[in-house]
Amino acid sequence: MRYLFFILFFSFLLGITVALSSQPRADRQWDKGFSRTPQFMGIGDGQWRLTDLRAFAFDKEGAASQTWRTTEIDLEALTEVWFFIEPFEAWGGAAHTLLSFVFDGENPQTLSISVEARREEGETYSGVRGLFNAYELINVWSTEKDILTRIAVGLDHDIYAYRLNVTPEQAQAILQHFIRRTNELHERPRYYNTLTSNCTNELAKAVNDAFPGALPRHYAHWLTGYSGQRLHQLGFLGTEGAAFADLKRNANAHDSIQALRETPADVFPQAWRAHFADQRQNVNKTQHDE
Repeated sequence: MRYLFFILFFSFLLGITVALSSQPRADRQWDKGFSRTPQFMGIGDGQWRLTDLRAFAFDKEGAASQTWRTTEIDLEALTEVWFFIEPFEAWGGAAHTLLSFVFDGENPQTLSISVEARREEGETYSGVRGLFNAYELINVWSTEKDILTRIAVGLDHDIYAYRLNVTPEQAQAILQHFIRRTNELHERPRYYNTLTSNCTNELAKAVNDAFPGALPRHYAHWLTGYSGQRLHQLGFLGTEGAAFADLKRNANAHDSIQALRETPADVFPQAWRAHFADQRQNVNKTQHDE
């Protein structure tokens, strides 16, 4: 029995060693949603063309349609950044996080970025396997309808929406660093890691690239379910002096996204936000009347 234990133990160590010494690749049989790596190309002063923007449509059965787009953005038209949290049902300390960039002007649109473990066909996500180079890293750029309906409609998960307290100039600087990091991933694959390269701390790295020290190292970078509370503590969410519990109470956008799921992608961002604002106003009025 003792020899069997040592055989199993050393086999485990060998497996871990092989996994950690492997090289990331871009040529696997990827799940359809992760089959393309987006890329930005500069086309003018502050203007960029984004290829392989994911624009899927999701219903309760999964991806109802699967299309990819090319779009152009102007950094000067960037006005807002939104932060989203999708809590894990099993434990509130874990969550998926993502950002949306809102552009006004002649070509109003909203682009979302979700840092993901790039899964192969038939592969499922495991936080434990994610510690040992089981997945490559991918920045998925998508329409806001794609990512939000995948969560709120396809998965029927709660999702909390917060507008970040950043100026348009700060938003532009942050986006420029995401553009750079996205292009680097397109050229040189990297591994995802549950602790060191996950959905939240990769976002934090890009923000800290733009503004060194803006997001000091904190347990919320690994226990991602606490990221909203941490951003509130740092002044990026809500108003000064307000309790995060009050902010979160009105932040669940699940019902608004569900209600507007049939809205065309080009007007979906404005539509769900208007519904979301009305819903919060009604909740606040009810609480005030009580």
